[in-house]
Amino acid sequence: MTRRGWTAVVTAAGQATRFRPFSTVVPKEMLPLGDTPAVEHVIDECLRAGATRVLVATRPDDTVVPAYVEVLRQKGRPVDAVAEDLGHGYGNGTPLLTIREQLQRHELFGVAFGDDVVLGGADLAAMYELAVTDAEAVIAAQVINREDVGSFGVVDVAPGDPSRVTGIRQRPDPATVREPLAVVSRLILRPSIFDMLRPTDLARGEVDLGVAVGRLAERADVRVHRITGHWITVGDPRRYLDALRTYWRLQTEPATDR
Repeated sequence: MTRRGWTAVVTAAGQATRFRPFSTVVPKEMLPLGDTPAVEHVIDECLRAGATRVLVATRPDDTVVPAYVEVLRQKGRPVDAVAEDLGHGYGNGTPLLTIREQLQRHELFGVAFGDDVVLGGADLAAMYELAVTDAEAVIAAQVINREDVGSFGVVDVAPGDPSRVTGIRQRPDPATVREPLAVVSRLILRPSIFDMLRPTDLARGEVDLGVAVGRLAERADVRVHRITGHWITVGDPRRYLDALRTYWRLQTEPATDR
């Protein structure tokens, strides 16, 4: 294993059913924020955080994202597209299984979902530094409105240590949540995560990364980083509209107000 730079995996392989029929032609990760596709914002976030290589996992039948990644590569970014292998099952953990052999050579690697953008802050870099201190995994999270927790994975933390993860629950009953801390799609992981990546009933038969990290937290040191940046998503039409509003508001605010 090596710590001479780390690899980031950006996932851009979802079906985007909530954007159909648009997404049958253009993947949601190509939706623009300003004049830049969401996936490029995510790639650049990883590079600023210290990643020396970015692998973008795409749908097997997608030609749009791979073509755009090639444009970025020709401009000098250390980025490549990799078609996910659905022989490993379906789910947001499948891209990691697709490139498992490459990732296992690294002590640490990062994961960022290509339809979620974090504006401002240095969250991935901070997460990497936290993971270097021997945490088995570090996940990002943000406090949300309690009434919204039924739509997210929620992080449970140890009563005496608010940075230590004890579990992750998918769409829990708000009444059972002590702190409405929603999982943000940023992770720093070690190869030990592969022992947890398999289809589960909790994820309706999918290979779910959140479920895997939650199971890992039951037996290893998993930490949570509360993000300082602005978390926005282009994952569905309503949230994309909110993302556009937030993006342009941040562009017009004085820098001292951010």
